[in-house]
Amino acid sequence: MNCILFGSRLLLISVFSLFSFHKASSQIALGYHPFQSVLSVSSSTEKSFWLDYKLETNSFLSNLNMEFSPKYNVRMSERVNYYLGAGISINPLNGASDLPVTNGYFFDCGVRIKPLSEDRNVQIIFELSPYFNREFSGGSLRTRLGIGYNFN
Repeated sequence: MNCILFGSRLLLISVFSLFSFHKASSQIALGYHPFQSVLSVSSSTEKSFWLDYKLETNSFLSNLNMEFSPKYNVRMSERVNYYLGAGISINPLNGASDLPVTNGYFFDCGVRIKPLSEDRNVQIIFELSPYFNREFSGGSLRTRLGIGYNFN
């Protein structure tokens, strides 16, 4: 029961931090990676530093995997942003089964392409993401392709 409370608090604190990291007037970006069924909510991807929260949408409630990571835009231009980030993968509901809340760790190398000259808020997202389980005894190289929108 304590693990469930810890997981719930961690989720609330993380989501609150994501939205209060920048001023209230800042932008929020949404993204969806359909091949992996991953929804992302981010602070403004047009700033040098931004926060990213990802949630697997095609899973059972008991397998509610989510990721948190700060990102850094290494290079930004009118048409494309290149970024790096590292983070943690958790499942706050693992505590109900006496399992560790932390699933693993990852490093993201990504690009956000802004293909429409009339609307640079529409973005095509591609990420390479090496992932390691919490014991560092295994992992995988994940790739993600999606679409995003940076709200003003």
